[in-house]
Amino acid sequence: MTQNRICITTDCVCDLPDEMIRNNNVDIIYFYVETDSGRFRDVDEITAQNIFDYLKNGGSKVITAPASVEDTESFFAEKLLEYDSMIHIAVSSKLSKFVDNALQAAKNLGDDGKRIHIVDSRQISTSIGHMVLRAAQMVKDGSSCEQIIAEMEAMRDKLSTSFMADSADFLYRNGKVTKKVQQLCSFLRIHPVLSMKNGCLKLSSCYMGNYEQCMRLYIRRELKKHKNIDTKRLFITHASCTAKDIKSAKKEIDRIISFDEVIVTNASATISGNSGPRTLGLFFIKEQ
Repeated sequence: MTQNRICITTDCVCDLPDEMIRNNNVDIIYFYVETDSGRFRDVDEITAQNIFDYLKNGGSKVITAPASVEDTESFFAEKLLEYDSMIHIAVSSKLSKFVDNALQAAKNLGDDGKRIHIVDSRQISTSIGHMVLRAAQMVKDGSSCEQIIAEMEAMRDKLSTSFMADSADFLYRNGKVTKKVQQLCSFLRIHPVLSMKNGCLKLSSCYMGNYEQCMRLYIRRELKKHKNIDTKRLFITHASCTAKDIKSAKKEIDRIISFDEVIVTNASATISGNSGPRTLGLFFIKEQ
C-alpha cells in the first residue's frame, strides 16, 4: 500500500535545504559535475565551494551534466513501485537537456511511463523550489495530478528569478556574456544581474561600484518593481556569500517588505559554476 497516491520529484538544482526536501516527502535526482579529479554527484558529492577552491588552485575542467536517460529511467522505475503516479518538476528545458532525458526515460518504461508527468518549470534554483513546495502541499491536500499540473503551469510564470554576480568572469567562462562584456565589468567594477525570462537567463541590468552597496540596490529594485508580491516566502539563494553579505541582504529586504519566511539556501554546484563566488539571488512569487 502506498504512503501517497502521487509522488513529487525534482532535480537537485532546486536548491532546497535537505530538511525541506525530507519534510515534504520529495525525492530528487542528481546532476553531475566533472573535473580533472573525476565525476561527482552535485550536492551529494560536490559543492559550489569545492568548485571555487578547485579553480583557484589551478583546476580548469568543469563540465556539468544532467542525469542520463538510464539513470532517470531507474529513478522513475523505483518511484513507481511505491506510488500510483509521479510528477517531476524539472529545470528549464532551455537551460538543460534533462527534460528531454526525462521524457525519453518515461517512454522507455512503456505503459508504466504513462504514470509519469514531466513539468518543465522554465525556472532554475529555488524558483523550482517554490513550485515543488506548492505541489507537495497540494498532494497533502488531496489534489489530483491534473490539478497539480495545472497549478504548476500557471505558477511558473508568476515567479521572479534573478541573481547578482560579483563579476562577469564565470558568466564569460560559461558563454553567458561576451569577452567584451567581461572585460568592461572587470575594469569598471560592474556587477551583472541575470533574470529568467521565457525559460532563459538574460542579462537584465548591471550595478557599478562597491559590492554591498550594489547588492542593496539590486534588492531594492527587484522588490519594488513588482506591485503585488506574495509575502509568504522568499528565498535568498547564494554561492559563497559571506555572513555579512547575508545579514545585509536580509536587513535590506526587511526594510522593504515583511515576508513570513526569508529562507537562506546554498546554490548547487551546477548553478554556482555558471555564476561564480559571491553570487546572491532573490526568488519569490508575484501575485497576479
